[in-house]
Amino acid sequence: MTTHVRWLVPAVVVVGLVSGCGEQPKKPAQTQPAGAVAPEKDAHDADDIAITDADVEKPADYADAVKRIKTYRDTIRDNVAAGRPTKAHRPLDELDIVLNWLPGIARDSGVAREKWEGVNTGAQELRELFNKVHAQIDAKEEPDYKAVAEPVDKVIERLEAISGGGSESKQ
Repeated sequence: MTTHVRWLVPAVVVVGLVSGCGEQPKKPAQTQPAGAVAPEKDAHDADDIAITDADVEKPADYADAVKRIKTYRDTIRDNVAAGRPTKAHRPLDELDIVLNWLPGIARDSGVAREKWEGVNTGAQELRELFNKVHAQIDAKEEPDYKAVAEPVDKVIERLEAISGGGSESKQ
């Protein structure tokens, strides 16, 4: 009799697996109420494409980086003003990458060590200001570039006043 019991348990397991024991019933398809608008299948913003550092050309030196930052600012401002805020996604993303690189670019361009903190602080301030605009665009809200325009310009002026090629004291 023990031989029969030993084979009974595996047989029950196999029968259960084959017959679909434990399979959950499929949920019925949900339907929209009459007159309801179906959500877009692809609500993805075609202008909001993820990029990496490899997608951005690194500025040659500190002066080039500041020039590039000004170009990004102008492009972002102009797209927002023209009612095309989604076109600001790419320059906002590229700007963020260049701002991450800025302290290293300043160091490698001979910006004096005592000015490095100002470069780093300026890059962080710009990132925070532009992130406000980017968050509004991502939330499909009307971006308020005017609210950040003056502080952005002031930070860029400070960064421009810092020049590369100064006397750097190596560690």
